[in-house]
Amino acid sequence: MGLDKTQEVFIEQQYREMYLPLSVYARSALGSRASAEEAVQDTFRIACAKADAFMSSENPRGWLIITLKHVVYNMNRMRERLNRLIVESIPFDEKTMGATNDEVDPELLYVGAVSREDYQLLKRIVLDRCSILEAAEELGVSIETCKKRVQRARTQFRKQILKEKQ
Repeated sequence: MGLDKTQEVFIEQQYREMYLPLSVYARSALGSRASAEEAVQDTFRIACAKADAFMSSENPRGWLIITLKHVVYNMNRMRERLNRLIVESIPFDEKTMGATNDEVDPELLYVGAVSREDYQLLKRIVLDRCSILEAAEELGVSIETCKKRVQRARTQFRKQILKEKQ
């Protein structure tokens, strides 16, 4: 089932208005013009597939931005997964290639500093640049609860780091 004329006009208008700002955000998040274009196109593909939800949104621009954030997150997650698969598939022979300096997994490095759940929450907020609202929705908790958990986890994490430096 295709789009009706009203949906087509609405989505085309949003595309013309939002393509540049969405592209700028995606390029800064993905680091590549080609990836940014792909992310924005995928965002509008989703808008077309969910035209009724998109058009009935109180804030269509916000809907596009949130959708783009999810697309960017998924693209980065896929990139990380592919990189990991590539690295794991490379045969390694210490005799011919020498020893490796593998990076230490931060989760192992800071085990005990905060709970695993709090570590994942901090990682999501700091490294993945997830908003408090998105994190709260993912956890199924209120925004205030999420803010408190982040604040408590940061405090515990800082205390542990300072203790290790002494």
